Amino acid sequence: MAKRGRPFEAGNKFGQGRPRGSRNKRTLAVQELLNGHSESLVRKALVMALQGDAGILRTLLSSVLPRRKEWPVHTGDLRTGSTAEITASYDNVLTKVSRGTLTLGEAQEVAKLLQARLDLELLAELEGRLRALEEFQRAAEQATTNRGKSRK
Repeated sequence: MAKRGRPFEAGNKFGQGRPRGSRNKRTLAVQELLNGHSESLVRKALVMALQGDAGILRTLLSSVLPRRKEWPVHTGDLRTGSTAEITASYDNVLTKVSRGTLTLGEAQEVAKLLQARLDLELLAELEGRLRALEEFQRAAEQATTNRGKSRK
């Protein structure tokens, strides 16, 4: 088996490389040439698009109207007023997945929203219970101090 050569030394000793966001010299030169004629080029492209050049029209529309990354999801009515309603809404989403009207990815995103709402609902319920316990404890302490005062 042939012996391999020495490996490269770790680290870049000549600097950090090209800075992030910097442009190629050729790109800068082309951009400089276009800067003076950009308005007339756009007008010419618009004229060509209006005359029926589909390629130019597609290019212009894609720069003016970028493609949507996400589309609205039609889930129907999702009630979130109580834990029971949230559970029913979650079951509704699962039914739509099984019927094929919602994709699994869409259902997962809706489930995240429902889970966040359920967490808020449970937090509000726990907060109410904690307040009730604190009130009960205050009342018990007050009753104990009142009994202690009346015995004296």
